[in-house]
Amino acid sequence: MRLMRIGGVVVPLLIWLSTPLPAGAQLQEFPRMLSLADALQIAGRQNLGLQAETTARQIARGDATAAALLPNPQLLLRSEGFRGGSFLDRQELSFEVSQEIQTAGKRFQRKAVAGANLRATEADVDNTARVLRFAVKQAYFQIVLAKAEIAVARDLLADIDRHIRSKEEQFRLGEISGAELRRVQVERFRVFDEVVTGELNLKQGRATLLTLLGFPDSTFEFDVTEELVKGEPVGSLPPLHAEALQSRPDLKAQHQRVARAREQTRLEQAGRFPDLFPFVGYKRTFSEDGVIFGLAAPLPLFNRNQGGIVRAQAEEERESFQLRRLEAQALLEVDQAFNRVESERRRLEGLETEYLPKARESQEIAEAAHKMGAIDLTAFLDAHRTFLDVQRLYNHSLYELSIARFQIDAAVGR
Repeated sequence: MRLMRIGGVVVPLLIWLSTPLPAGAQLQEFPRMLSLADALQIAGRQNLGLQAETTARQIARGDATAAALLPNPQLLLRSEGFRGGSFLDRQELSFEVSQEIQTAGKRFQRKAVAGANLRATEADVDNTARVLRFAVKQAYFQIVLAKAEIAVARDLLADIDRHIRSKEEQFRLGEISGAELRRVQVERFRVFDEVVTGELNLKQGRATLLTLLGFPDSTFEFDVTEELVKGEPVGSLPPLHAEALQSRPDLKAQHQRVARAREQTRLEQAGRFPDLFPFVGYKRTFSEDGVIFGLAAPLPLFNRNQGGIVRAQAEEERESFQLRRLEAQALLEVDQAFNRVESERRRLEGLETEYLPKARESQEIAEAAHKMGAIDLTAFLDAHRTFLDVQRLYNHSLYELSIARFQIDAAVGR
């Protein structure tokens, strides 16, 4: 299975993230005939990797709520000069209430930082869903490919079985040697091995897809409804480039990280100005009572948040460079997927128009010639083997074309 890096994430890692649901999952509701649309819908609802990523959105919402809140007032109760006796009569009592006032728009900036972080987190969730969709499509079509390979191998196996029965009769009549019979029997085993390999690939593909869909029983058997097809043209590169830059959620997330860093810089710059702490209270002394009030504030003589400002500016610059890197990576992924589609399409056209028809014709000619005794068994089996190889190559080309089209979808953010 090929690994594809999409927006910095290697696709098969989603399988590791997709820990199956508990045994109580509703397998009885899983469709026995699974369409690709159904698989994508189920994955979006039950994939635990995606669900875990979604919880990060709630965390970011909590941070945004906290950033919007005003600081709590403070209450100070104080007793001075207690000399024994009555608690209320023999001491000075005072209480004060103070309220922090954030200056230079710090609260607004904290809200802006938290808001950008929330939007980045939401885009990260969308990006995880994008990568998941590609992984599901890839696993689904691994099943489709395995089915196609099994069908080709079983058809060829049935043809060889017919020839074996014929050779066994000829051997019984003494018309051929035991070596010729064993030769065709060995070839049958080779084709049978292709069937076994295909069935193994089918089981592994089902297990992979079930894991991505969040189901616990990797041995659960189901069938898929899609087939290997050429599909429609993907269009030209410039619109795909524009769609990628506009629609990819990982780029949207990075844009928000740039915005968050910019707002953080403004917040750090606002930190040069001290917050104010006005207070008001009441004081009772031995001789008189009275209201007290005042204002407290730190004096920014030495620390004017120089370090925080420098750090925030560097972080903003780093996030901007990261955005440019991700945009270049996105365009590269579009180019690679587009070139892969074009390459597979040309390969497929060559197989359809030339190699597959010739291999099929060669097999039919060899079969007829062998029946008439015009060619030996080796040439006949070679023709069968060539047809099987070309048919397998054709199926793989259809599969690779489908995967390349899915890569384009993922590369542009679909």
